[in-house]
Amino acid sequence: MFFFFFSFFLFISYSMMLLSVYLINYNCFIIDIFFTPLGFTEVSFSFCFDYVSLFFFSIVSLISAVVFFYSKFYMDIDEGEGYMNFRFLSVLFLFVISMFFLVFSYSWVSLMMGWDGLGMVSFLLVIFYNNPKSLNSGLITVFTNRLGDCLFILSFISMYMGGCLSFGFLAISYSFLFCFFLMIGAITKSAQAPFSSWLPAAMAAPTPVSSLVHSSTLVTAGVYVILRFGFLFEEVFYVLSFISLFTMFVAGVCSMLEFDFKKVVAMSTLSQLGFMLFSISIGLGSYCFMHMMFHAFFKSMLFLSTGSFMHLMSGDQDYRFFGSLSDSFFSKCFFNCSCLSLMGMPFTLGFYSKDFILSYSSFMGISFFFIIFFVSCCFTVAYSLRLIYMSSFLFPSFFPSFSFGESKVFYIPVFVLFMFCVLVGNFFMMYFFPVSIFSFFDFFTGLLAISMGVSLFFIFNTFYSLKFFLSGISFMSYIFSGGVSSNFKRFSFVDDMTWLESAGGKGSMHLLSSGTLYISNIFSISFWSLPVSFMLLVFYFF
Repeated sequence: MFFFFFSFFLFISYSMMLLSVYLINYNCFIIDIFFTPLGFTEVSFSFCFDYVSLFFFSIVSLISAVVFFYSKFYMDIDEGEGYMNFRFLSVLFLFVISMFFLVFSYSWVSLMMGWDGLGMVSFLLVIFYNNPKSLNSGLITVFTNRLGDCLFILSFISMYMGGCLSFGFLAISYSFLFCFFLMIGAITKSAQAPFSSWLPAAMAAPTPVSSLVHSSTLVTAGVYVILRFGFLFEEVFYVLSFISLFTMFVAGVCSMLEFDFKKVVAMSTLSQLGFMLFSISIGLGSYCFMHMMFHAFFKSMLFLSTGSFMHLMSGDQDYRFFGSLSDSFFSKCFFNCSCLSLMGMPFTLGFYSKDFILSYSSFMGISFFFIIFFVSCCFTVAYSLRLIYMSSFLFPSFFPSFSFGESKVFYIPVFVLFMFCVLVGNFFMMYFFPVSIFSFFDFFTGLLAISMGVSLFFIFNTFYSLKFFLSGISFMSYIFSGGVSSNFKRFSFVDDMTWLESAGGKGSMHLLSSGTLYISNIFSISFWSLPVSFMLLVFYFF
């Protein structure tokens, strides 16, 4: 069954990709379906097929095919376990069908079928493991999304009061209330502040499901709706930019302080969603759509590589243990490639969209919004480097007698996404923008953000005590835990050694050696990275 769905969605993806290429030179075609279920009430379903919706759903179908193939081996579902097999396949298939209604809908009825379907099926996926933690996470997910659904319904009530339920007449009958309610409902589905709590909680779902949810389906549904109705949102773009920047900044800071691997990846999704919504708010809807496509590829590869790590570690999510995975070459290679694409390294998949949006935002002037946006992009580079460092360059921190290897079936579906992340960036640029739009200024802007992010990464690594202080509950952990007792223990140790021995040759040698090590750590890399980054920043602005 898994291979049947893999072949089916792969065929759908290829067919819709070809159809989107054909329709790029035309407008669209609309299918209206009318029926009377009660004999006196007419219900209409309208579906719009243009190159945007077809291309987006072709990406969704491709990632769904990869996830179905990956789930066959990750979930350890045998053919004999008919109930679990059928349950997982049915819920995952309903999730993709709900996304179909959302992407192609052209009327309120069909859109609400996809919108409500995503919310309810996501609840079933989060509680798939049937334990109290999954149930609590599922309740947080469904209730938060239900709050956004109420605002979404209010927006269409105002639309109905305008005299229509078809999207083709929105330019005539829209109002400010319609735009405001629709925006709040959409950012709830995309987990923007203050509705961000459900996205880390949704990590209780199986990792293949998280790969599908966080890359191209549930969290991008709100971005897709705002992108579709973007021509109506000029009056609320200021509010949208403020909310997206706040979410992006907070998610970047939390990613630098978190040790749960899946939580860090979830925070990176929050940051990238804020990046997309801010690009819409400054008028870059086409580049936001392109970045959403690129993000679907490298974020799904990031999740599947993370799932491979967790499978090798028997379900452990603390990435301080991942340095022990010395034999998992392919998983680390795919994981590092996705992190490089996430940070916008030149000529990776994320570079083609992210650097242009960053350079375009600088033309708006040096404002508070641009500074927060630039710092948030630097945090993206910093936590991407932190993920690479902790997974690839950290010394083995698990049991040394264990030798972890990887199964070959795990990197077969991830290899498909890896080839897309490496090879198709330039093709997509020519597909969306036949005229070359890149310049040296865009390249320099990306390098500036990367250099500042590297400096930020070394600052957090050098001043570890400050990071540990911020990650705790301010100073409370030092007062009400072992901090006070450890200080008394240190003083009693010095008293036992006598002050003469501590101030003598042995104590002085220990003090000088520790001070020299601390100074060498400061002046090794971060001493040079900060001035160089500052000089680049001055040259960039002046």
